[in-house]
Amino acid sequence: MFEDLKKNIEQEKKIMMDMNSIETSMGTDKANREFYVSSLQSLTHQLQLLNKAVPDLLKEWSPLKKFVEGNKVGEKKATSVVKKSIFKKGKPEIVKMSYVSPSTKEKKFITISKDDRKKFLEKLRMSEGGFAGLKKAEKKKATAVTIRKPSIFARYSNKYFLKYSEKLAPQFNTLEKDLKRSNMPFMIKTYLSMALFSSTIAFFMGFLIYGLLLVVSLSYFIHIWIPFFAVGGVIFGFYTYPASEASSVKKKISQELPFVTIHMAAIAGSNIEPTKIFRIIAASKEYPTIGTEFRKIVSQIEIYGYDLVTSLKNVAVRTSSKELSELLSGLATNISGGGELKTYLEKKSENFLMDYKLERQKYADLAGTFMDVYISILIAAPLVLMMLFIVMNVAGLGMGGMGITTLLFLSIAGIAVANVVFLVILNIKQPVV
Repeated sequence: MFEDLKKNIEQEKKIMMDMNSIETSMGTDKANREFYVSSLQSLTHQLQLLNKAVPDLLKEWSPLKKFVEGNKVGEKKATSVVKKSIFKKGKPEIVKMSYVSPSTKEKKFITISKDDRKKFLEKLRMSEGGFAGLKKAEKKKATAVTIRKPSIFARYSNKYFLKYSEKLAPQFNTLEKDLKRSNMPFMIKTYLSMALFSSTIAFFMGFLIYGLLLVVSLSYFIHIWIPFFAVGGVIFGFYTYPASEASSVKKKISQELPFVTIHMAAIAGSNIEPTKIFRIIAASKEYPTIGTEFRKIVSQIEIYGYDLVTSLKNVAVRTSSKELSELLSGLATNISGGGELKTYLEKKSENFLMDYKLERQKYADLAGTFMDVYISILIAAPLVLMMLFIVMNVAGLGMGGMGITTLLFLSIAGIAVANVVFLVILNIKQPVV
């Protein structure tokens, strides 16, 4: 009976691990809450029935029973009294049974009371139904594809300029990398087709404006540069926008990274399968930018069939953030080497959090410097300038042939432009909150 008791205890441990895993997943997947609750309830009842069988197994394995049964015939009277006191309810009706675990699909052997056997099988069927529903929901979620309607502009651009963009694409490797790092939903060929199509439209619009100017006056013929300037502006915008967007993505990743790493370390502490860590973060709405990067990892695993280590390395090469690239590369090395994920993530979170605090402190110091410059240039200097204009006005003086009114207007315009420049610089330097 000792082996039977050991198998029951092992099964109880397995049930507890399943319950812990379900509770962890239930906190992040609200849509399948009913499945999780049903599975938890059935596993709880199975655990109770297995616990109920433990006393009967202990009685069967009891050394006192062997001692009683080994007494001599002359002690039958005493033996009958002891047996009556210990086994007054008779021999327990316990049976051995086998079943297939719904979570691992492995064959399990347990020993349980005959009266509880039917209840256990009922609860087992409930847990099987719950696990089947969960797997069905997870499979549906994994195979679900986000359908993005094709851009009408992109479709027409490919229609007219795809053959030209295919020839130009090999010469724009840097632009292609920026497109991937910025998470823009365009291939390099389509993006170049859109640039060519937009340039053509800009040229005709500029030429139309030039024609209208000629209608007004032939003296405007010197503005022939307008169509070419429009084309150059469009090409410059298309070429620099992906890099600018990649820089913005990098900035957002840097702000989310300390908190994502802390969250990942907490999840890794439950000894969950590493791939599920990325699924949980990818499904969370708290980290929209890093969630996009992690969805790339999940997609490579579930759709393209890559293993986790390969997926981590692929995304690490293409991400716009150096810190995230180092984190993913370190995770790939840690997983392939069998290291402790929780310890690694906790150390990385400490480093990222320290960098986050230093960046905030650096911005506070920079804001203080800007405040001193602003007070000196845009508050104190205009006051002195106004006093100078008053004196010049009383004395009837001017400057460079301009009157006081003109100088005053230019001074106000310069102050307004300087304020706008200060606001733009502060907005660029301000970290994402």
